[in-house]
Amino acid sequence: MKKFFTLIALVAFTLASYAQTTPNRLIVTMKNGDVTVYNIADVDSLSFDLIEGDVVANATVNAIEWDGDNGNVNMNIAMSDAAQGYRIVILPASEAENAAEALAACPMSDTQGDVNMVIENMVAGETYVIATVAYDKYGIAGDIVTTTFVAPEKDTSMPALSIAIPTDFNDCWVQRVMYNGVKVAEVCKEYIKEFDDQRVVVYPCDEEGYAILTKGVSANDGGTVVWDEATNTVVYTAGNSTALSMVYLVNGEIVISAPESVEPTLVEADLLVDIRGNEEISYQIVKIGTQYWLAENLRATKWIDGTSIPKYKSTQSAEWNANTTGAYHVYADDDEYIPIYGLLYNGYCIANAEMLAPEGWEVPSMDQWTALRTYGGPVANNFKSDTDYSWNLGKEGNNVTGFNVWAAGLYSSATGDADDGADAWYWTTTPYEDPLSTTPTLQMIRFNQTSKNMVRYTTSGHSYTFGHSVRCIRKK
Repeated sequence: MKKFFTLIALVAFTLASYAQTTPNRLIVTMKNGDVTVYNIADVDSLSFDLIEGDVVANATVNAIEWDGDNGNVNMNIAMSDAAQGYRIVILPASEAENAAEALAACPMSDTQGDVNMVIENMVAGETYVIATVAYDKYGIAGDIVTTTFVAPEKDTSMPALSIAIPTDFNDCWVQRVMYNGVKVAEVCKEYIKEFDDQRVVVYPCDEEGYAILTKGVSANDGGTVVWDEATNTVVYTAGNSTALSMVYLVNGEIVISAPESVEPTLVEADLLVDIRGNEEISYQIVKIGTQYWLAENLRATKWIDGTSIPKYKSTQSAEWNANTTGAYHVYADDDEYIPIYGLLYNGYCIANAEMLAPEGWEVPSMDQWTALRTYGGPVANNFKSDTDYSWNLGKEGNNVTGFNVWAAGLYSSATGDADDGADAWYWTTTPYEDPLSTTPTLQMIRFNQTSKNMVRYTTSGHSYTFGHSVRCIRKK
């Protein structure tokens, strides 16, 4: 009996062993060592196909054009008969070893013929690699195919351009001249001290978009306007033309005679657009001498990083006095004043001026205000707004410089809101060192309704708890 049971167990073990050796997996090993395993129960059938020819997409460079700082590469893509789609990427030659990884991240395309790809911030003279990989009808990739090219030197030549002289500068005293998205010139309605009046002057711009102030041409008479930035002075050589409605930019120079062939430009207001988080404010700009100023008082309620500047009402004088991080006040707590008066900032905002001024601009020092006063003349009327009711008692100015000062008053806990219509106070970043006081103070600028001149406070100052207006000056 024991022998019988032993025989049954041996047969069962043998059958079980035979069942476990029956294949139930299909294992495909690629030449590169990759292994893919399929469950045989899921396989319906096995078949073989012949893909004739190479699975490739070849790229041939037709042309490379500069588009600003970017390169626009026009290529002809030709897929082999066996290819059904492809991926393509352009890399610096130094990154060619990463082509497979870069291609895997690219979208699939089946477009043949001429195609365009943009290289952002292309570098002239650098070698680039175009890598393609094509796929057959089963999605199997062929070999990566590469071709190289050298980025051409940037063509900085420009056709002769026509510049229509604007007749309306109400939107901004400075107008920019644009060609193919690039600022190529500037038209300024600016104060010329020699005439104690304004002239419309056209300047070519350098590659960074800054006016070349030694190459100005007056649209009033075709004369030349040459500035010395070191001394903030000008040499104006009168021309013999009548007022010009059109000038031309030829080889970096402003000329008044029309070339045989020209292309038009776009002339538009050159506003400062100050974006801080979700706050966006546009300011007019005015050129006075060699300086560029905002033609409006600052009215930003946020620092340049987008965080809010604390705001205090007239009834919060204690909180205003206690603030040491920077704060602002709206005159008379009336938002209708903001567009014309701007905001009144305490001295701690000026102590943190690099966070207050728009990018590329700064809160001016006393020296910068002095340069403005020297060129524009000390006479306050040259800077005061000529808008009715911008000053009390009919004391508006002539605004010949375009600086456009309104009597925005001041704020302090001692005076409350005071002197609107009668005074305009501006902070400088220059400290006033009072040996008898430990309270930090700053020098100020004042325009008064009855004072003849712009007043500079260089031998006294206001403490940080005063609220004054802020004008900004461009750094270059």
